[in-house]
Amino acid sequence: MSAGDALVGRDQHRNKILHLLGRERLVTITGAGGVGKSALARAVAAGFGPAARLIDLDPSNVHETILSGERLPWDGDEPPRLLVLDTCDHVVDRCVALVERLLRGLPDLRVLVTGREVLSIPGEHVTVAGPLPAPDAATLFHVRSGGLRADPAVLARLEGLPLAIEIAAEHLLESAKLAEMLDNGTFHTLPAGPAHPARHASMRAAAAWSHRQCQPLDAQAWQRLAAFDSAFGLEEVERALTGHRAADAAEAVARLVERSIVLVDSAAVDGRWYRMPFHLRAFTM
Repeated sequence: MSAGDALVGRDQHRNKILHLLGRERLVTITGAGGVGKSALARAVAAGFGPAARLIDLDPSNVHETILSGERLPWDGDEPPRLLVLDTCDHVVDRCVALVERLLRGLPDLRVLVTGREVLSIPGEHVTVAGPLPAPDAATLFHVRSGGLRADPAVLARLEGLPLAIEIAAEHLLESAKLAEMLDNGTFHTLPAGPAHPARHASMRAAAAWSHRQCQPLDAQAWQRLAAFDSAFGLEEVERALTGHRAADAAEAVARLVERSIVLVDSAAVDGRWYRMPFHLRAFTM
């Protein structure tokens, strides 16, 4: 996919991150799987031109010597102004150690990290990649499908997730077929195109990647909270997790929020409300 297609609706966020990196040394892009964190980070790196270095930490790539600190990510060349560490979910602790060492040793370096959870390093500035608004979701589908237009009500069921929209567009799914596949669950296993990494081979693969990072109690909380097909509050959380100590249940939900599995509903105006993206709800049902 082209950078332009991938970044429909993201120009303002990209510019915000570029501005942040003008004054902050460590910025982390977090958000649900399939929301487009990697594409956003690559667009930011492009703004730095040759002064940026990107390290893709997808498990299919080998970066043991970098993560262990045996060599620097730029192989003895001049240090970059910006280092991008993309997809840190499965190696968070090792990324923390590497980033702390680099920031101490290289005062002019900026680091941009992507992952479904933050590094929790002092000075880390976190920015959340959210779903695309409805007009941008429609534009992305239209562009990637070569001109198809999806019914807005059907497209809304993809909840603005770029990966889901791109999969639907790559398979040229018209509204009726897309609705049918969402109803019977077959959409979740529909393969993504070859440009997507293995962790995004399908919507189910994206959910499985998150599930593998969960502790047993977190996975159980995920399964129970997946029963809510709309926003839910703390009262519903407590009922769903009955049988567990209140403190343990609260910590499990907090970890799911930290890992972008349960999202805080930004539209809520009365108390704290949560929701779970549709592909994550479907994974455990």
